Amino acid sequence: MAVEGQYFAWTIAAGEDLDDFTPGSGTLFKAVALDDGKVANNGREAGGILVYGGKTAEHVTLGYAGVLKFTAGAAVAVGRRLTVTTSGYCVEAASGSYVVGRCLDTAVGSGSVGTGAFNFATIAYMGDSGETA
Repeated sequence: MAVEGQYFAWTIAAGEDLDDFTPGSGTLFKAVALDDGKVANNGREAGGILVYGGKTAEHVTLGYAGVLKFTAGAAVAVGRRLTVTTSGYCVEAASGSYVVGRCLDTAVGSGSVGTGAFNFATIAYMGDSGETA
């Protein structure tokens, strides 16, 4: 079962409706971009995980560092590094992606909600030889 722990958060204006709170398919627990307040499409633009949503132009809260729930876009194993893919889903990071966190659950299936340790304030690029700061 996914749980949240202590985390740091910031509030931004939503650039689109972020008020679908259906776990796994809605916007809740997906990554959101800081620059436009819309669902993020990669780890580089992601500013945090949506923990409190709202309609366009309303203030929403993103968890950017700490233990947070996330929605998996593919199966993720425990301890694997996470990045953001299309539509704000988190997936296992591969070469050429930006690492935003690490999976803490034993296994998270595609479309399921899991728990991860995240730091969107200091992302790392994952090259062919692993993460580089």
